[in-house]
Amino acid sequence: MRKEICILSAVVILALSLSMFAQQGAQNAPAPPKLPAASLIFREDFKATKEHEVQLTQDLLTNPNLELKKYGPGAKPGNADQSGLLLSNEEDPTHPGKMDTMVWTGVVEGSWAVMLRDKNNYLDLRDTGRLRWRLRQRSLHQVRPVIKLSDGTMLVADYEEPLSTYFRESELYFVDVPRWRTLDPATVQDARPKPGQGVWKYDVDFSKVDEIGFTDLMIGAGHGTQGNVAVDYVEVYGTPVKRAVSQSQAR
Repeated sequence: MRKEICILSAVVILALSLSMFAQQGAQNAPAPPKLPAASLIFREDFKATKEHEVQLTQDLLTNPNLELKKYGPGAKPGNADQSGLLLSNEEDPTHPGKMDTMVWTGVVEGSWAVMLRDKNNYLDLRDTGRLRWRLRQRSLHQVRPVIKLSDGTMLVADYEEPLSTYFRESELYFVDVPRWRTLDPATVQDARPKPGQGVWKYDVDFSKVDEIGFTDLMIGAGHGTQGNVAVDYVEVYGTPVKRAVSQSQAR
């Protein structure tokens, strides 16, 4: 009995010693580097045109540092104002006399995604990185954020803005998105997961985002209907990460 008590006491003392050693090690470990507070990297308002609706093209961006990227069958150049992604100019019913310029999806004929790419920087959207925008989504058409990582992976958020008859401003922190799903850039539909991987991504690395944008994963319901998405402006907050300069650019 005395021998068993001695062994038990030794085990307890050893366990306590290891616990104290681990606590001291954790206290002495250097704290992880603190990320800088997110700041405005870019804003895009889209240019007003004289016509009511025109095809959405690169020359209609207001920010010269941005590239317009369009994905999916619904994003292909359309016919006048009868198909394709459009830029629409409308009077704002909540501010009579004020004109709004918006990306409008009422006549897209397939899935689509509108993406913006900073020519000079990747986007570090960790910590306080966020998206701020003014948008209107009607019927079952709800906007979801989309990101494209530096390795080419395109992801759509398991997050959708609430429906709204009129424009509303909203702000979204990327760390608050619970999970993401991989998109096929050609179809803007679910991509098949790689062997051994699940269909959802829970731990996305936001440190090097190449492009950012939005989709509703749906076709438009046509003119004179409520089935569409409209986005007035987009602001992205985070930390810019300089892109590497290629040899051809350096010449």
